[in-house]
Amino acid sequence: MIKPELIIFDLGRVLVDFDFRKVVRKLTRYSSLTEKQVYRYFLQTPLWDAFERGTLGPKDFFQQLTKDLHLQNLEFEEFTPLWNNIFTEKHDTVSILQRLRRRYRIALLSNVNIMHWNHILETYDFMQWFDYSIASFAVGQRKPDFDIYQTTLHAARVAPSQAIFIDDVKTHVLAARALGMRAHQFVNARQLIKDLDGILE
Repeated sequence: MIKPELIIFDLGRVLVDFDFRKVVRKLTRYSSLTEKQVYRYFLQTPLWDAFERGTLGPKDFFQQLTKDLHLQNLEFEEFTPLWNNIFTEKHDTVSILQRLRRRYRIALLSNVNIMHWNHILETYDFMQWFDYSIASFAVGQRKPDFDIYQTTLHAARVAPSQAIFIDDVKTHVLAARALGMRAHQFVNARQLIKDLDGILE
C-alpha cells in the first residue's frame, strides 16, 4: 500500500461517542412535547444544518428551539451544559490516532456546531494533536458536500490520492471515494486496525 501524505479523521462516533437522547430527555422537562416528538423534531429541522454550517449562532439557535419546542423556564446559560455534556472519548480509537500521528500528518474533518466544537476542544487533549482541523461551522460547508473535503485537502496541500479518510457515515465515505481518496467506513477500532494494515505500524 502506498504511504499516505495525510490521514483524515471524523470526530463524532469515531473519536468521541455521544448520546444525543440525553439532550432530548432533558429538553422534555421544559416542554409539553414528548421525547418522541422532540427527537423527531431534531431529525427534521433545518436548524441543524444551519447551526452546523455556522449561518446560525448559538443564541439564535436556542431562541428558535425555545419557540419550536415550546420551552419554558430554560435560560441559555442552563441550556449550554445540557447541550454539551453528551460526549465520551473513544479511547481505543484515540490510541490508534496517537500511533498514526508519530508518522503521518493528521487532519480532523467534522460536521459540528460551534458549541459542541468548543466544548470538545476544551475537554479532550487529543484535539491538540491535529495538523489541520476543519469544522463545518467555521467553513460554511458540510459533509458530504465535495467542497469541505477539498478545503481539507487544500489546507494540507495534498492530492486526493494522497489522503486516507475515516468516517462512520457511509455517504461521507462514498463522497470521499468519489473525489479519489481512499476511504474507510468506521465500525470500531478493531476493524480500523485491519483497514489500516500496512499503514498502522
